[in-house]
Amino acid sequence: MDTNKLIIENAADAIITVNDQMEINTWNPSAEKVFGYRFAEVEGMPFCEIFPCDSEEKSGILPPGKGEPFEVLKERSIIHQSGKQMPVEFRISYVRSQKGMIYLVFAREITNRWLREKKLTQSYQNQRIMNSILTISLMALPLEEQLDLILDQILAIPTIDLLPNGAILLTDQNILSLNLKTFRNFSAQQINTCSSVPFGKCHCGRAALSGEIQFVECIDSSHDFVFDKMSPHGHYCVPITTEDKVLGVIALYIKEGHQRNMLETDTLKAISNILAGIIERKKMETRLIRLVDSLRETIGRVDDEKKFNESVILSLSSGLLVLDHNDCIEKCNPAGLHLIGNFCKEREEEGLAGLKLVDVFGPEATQITALDDFDNPARRELKLTAKDGGSRIIEYVSVPREDASGNKLGTIISFDDVTGLKKIQAEMEKMNRFSTIAEIASAVAHEVRNPLAGIRTMSQAIGEQLDDNDEKKEYITRVIKQVDRLNLLLTDFFTYARPPEPKREKTSPVKIIDEIKPLVHNRLFKFGITLQENYAKDLPKIMVDPNQIQQVFLNLMLNAIDAVKNNGTSGKIEVKTEYIGLDRSVYNSDQYTGLDDLRKYVLVTFKDNGCGIPQELAEKIFEPFFTTKHDGSGLGLAIVYRILKENNAGIYLARKAGPGTSFVMFFSIE
Repeated sequence: MDTNKLIIENAADAIITVNDQMEINTWNPSAEKVFGYRFAEVEGMPFCEIFPCDSEEKSGILPPGKGEPFEVLKERSIIHQSGKQMPVEFRISYVRSQKGMIYLVFAREITNRWLREKKLTQSYQNQRIMNSILTISLMALPLEEQLDLILDQILAIPTIDLLPNGAILLTDQNILSLNLKTFRNFSAQQINTCSSVPFGKCHCGRAALSGEIQFVECIDSSHDFVFDKMSPHGHYCVPITTEDKVLGVIALYIKEGHQRNMLETDTLKAISNILAGIIERKKMETRLIRLVDSLRETIGRVDDEKKFNESVILSLSSGLLVLDHNDCIEKCNPAGLHLIGNFCKEREEEGLAGLKLVDVFGPEATQITALDDFDNPARRELKLTAKDGGSRIIEYVSVPREDASGNKLGTIISFDDVTGLKKIQAEMEKMNRFSTIAEIASAVAHEVRNPLAGIRTMSQAIGEQLDDNDEKKEYITRVIKQVDRLNLLLTDFFTYARPPEPKREKTSPVKIIDEIKPLVHNRLFKFGITLQENYAKDLPKIMVDPNQIQQVFLNLMLNAIDAVKNNGTSGKIEVKTEYIGLDRSVYNSDQYTGLDDLRKYVLVTFKDNGCGIPQELAEKIFEPFFTTKHDGSGLGLAIVYRILKENNAGIYLARKAGPGTSFVMFFSIE
């Protein structure tokens, strides 16, 4: 046996050779093991009969040979001789042999890898649900409203066969029962029966009593409550616990026959733990407000009670400041010290003692203690200037500090830094607003386009009937030009409202920039504009639609040319690329809202030395229909923003000193 044949016979991978007529010539023992067919069964058979093509690939697994060697890698779901479906990786080479061109196919089963990827995907989806729940927990909403939003997130878990029915019940410790707080798709009979469930009764009550998850795959005798017209289903009843205390139960409906598995159990436990933290935090916030309201009474209490209160204050996640009657700081809790670090260098309580509130937070802080309505404290917001020059938003409650006789001794302030939350809320509101505007624009554009087509057709017909020297001919020509201009505007409307699905592929941003340079070369030369290019070496490729990103870069380049074309020979445009990876020393999420600290980014910057954009307009430039040009549609940058969002990228107007404008785009490395 020659060496090559020995290697093929003993190879761990399945090795198959196929001639130019797509017939199987060689089928090694590993191929018999992987696919279940013996060589005698497949010899001379067409390759496509053993491995049929799927619905998306009409040519089959083997690409057609065109006389030149090539090599491709494919993954397909293949049916084993036994009928079992399995994932297989094919490495296909089209090579020359003594008998002509042949296909050399290496195959291996990749079931374990697919299972790992599936588990990772499920973990990612579950993490997104948990992140959404955590985001809801940060909203300034009552607990009942938060639970209502959280239930929708739980019912949307894609990794469990959940029905659209479910509820969250909270514990009434006084009578050891569960009270229904929020629900989905319950009948009136269910609402009435489940409004109060005693511990130990039905699956929810047993979950509360035992502190363990209750699972049933169908309706059986363990259902203490049976309702009219009840569809077949199973149950997950998940207790919400903290330490040795049950706070409530999550009741979920699952498809009948669903089998319990460890991954979904762990997911439900994790969600239960998050809910426990939310419920406990809400209870803590309520206790805090009551504590602040009753501080005038607690000052005269014994030292043990004072120490107890101080231990509660130290455990708070919110900052707490105690001021004297001159607004000088006397005490500050650890959370407050951490938040104050954004405004001054002092991070020790001793260093803050004696400082006035305005020395720490700046002159704006006088508003915190200047309120008259101390009898009805409410959470208020105040924008302050941080030590780095940026703005931060503080949410606070101020109450008077009094002795046992009611004499005012100072002020007590509870505060949180909600800057990040406000930025996220603003971004979400902006996206919702943009989406609404896009839908309206699309509808209007659709209704306008048809009449325009009629106007243009009729105008052309009238123009053809007029003599060339008829002065009305010029009027008709102008009408047609204006109709064409409106059609271009409508095209922009459609592009913004319904951008095409990106055809993403790995590509170099520098290559895309190179493709737009010939398109703007004449304009750069005409206006004497210098184009400076500064590209980082070994720049990673980005996963985007090259055509859509080319449209983005071209739009920004044309805007820059318009901004500097009147500078004479001093006009300058700089295009820069850099790879920042996970480095956030310069580009952080405080300044660039929405950046993921766990993602790696490639940056592309377009910078010019034109007239610049006023600071008061900076927040509006990406809004549709906003423009500073007398002949602009206001859709250029809005389309840029929308396209980048569709390609998992972001664009920001960089804050900088001096004239000119600088746009920074962040492309994530996937």
